[in-house]
Amino acid sequence: MASTANDRAHKKPRYSEHGQSSHARPDESFGVQSLPVADLPHDFSGEPADGEEYLAIVRREAAAAPTISFAAHNPYAQAIADAEASPLGTSYHLQGSTDDALLMPSHEWRSVFETHFRNAREALSNPPTTQVKLSKDDLPKIGNSSAWYAWIHGRPPPPTSAEEAAKQASKAHEWRIREPSGALLLRLSTEQILGLLEAFPYWLAHRVPIPDSHGGSPDEVVQALHARWLFALLLRLDSRLVSEEISTLRTLARACVAAITLSRIRRKALRSRTKPDDSTADDEEASMRRDEAGAWMVVTIVAAVWSQSDLWHDAAADMRRVG
Repeated sequence: MASTANDRAHKKPRYSEHGQSSHARPDESFGVQSLPVADLPHDFSGEPADGEEYLAIVRREAAAAPTISFAAHNPYAQAIADAEASPLGTSYHLQGSTDDALLMPSHEWRSVFETHFRNAREALSNPPTTQVKLSKDDLPKIGNSSAWYAWIHGRPPPPTSAEEAAKQASKAHEWRIREPSGALLLRLSTEQILGLLEAFPYWLAHRVPIPDSHGGSPDEVVQALHARWLFALLLRLDSRLVSEEISTLRTLARACVAAITLSRIRRKALRSRTKPDDSTADDEEASMRRDEAGAWMVVTIVAAVWSQSDLWHDAAADMRRVG
């Protein structure tokens, strides 16, 4: 009896003792009635003789059932909560510690940047309210990286041989920089954007100093003009890509990580020749973070938008090797 009374104390009845909801009029608690229901006496306990009596019994049993039934005390509740919260919190803390130790972008920064970047993508995807004026120049063919380099920089790409270097030196080409814009991005198809992105790893590896009117640092891992173009192209690129197209993005992200690695090796070699004090070391770290920002930006975008989070594990392994 005590057990029964205790169970009742922890049941929340949906209906009153008379079988009706405290907030509903008669016969409205089950919705609109479409079939006839018998009017049974309160002491009815026999077998239903027809469908009307059967529906009446079903309604009576449903009215007597509780909406929610819960135990007075769950001894496992705290253990379950701890088990669910602990791994996430621990991994989050360890991830943050690893990022700080390796001087990589923090998890918080990546999350905020991803949110802002996705918002910008959504804004760019909306059709323009005014007519876009198309320039008369023809876009290069897909796969012609030299023509795309000239389209962006206004001069031929970096020479790959001594003969090409001598030829370019004799002509003294001037830089005619083309900055990314909304009108330009709207002209580019997914195939053209991927073709451009496919050329960037080579341009990053064969670096030629590019004059920048925005005052970019000459020590930036990804030069300011290229960083702006990469940001803009990834902003416009379709998020639904096949595996071969995603492979192009992974190659680009790995090229950025390789450029960061090479930059850190050079910095490490320079530091070995001097003995900087604490203040100089702090300034050096801040300068390094600024110079690497464009490259980490590309890695963050590819890893977040196209779900390539394993790139962070590969990048962390490379940063550990550099020390």
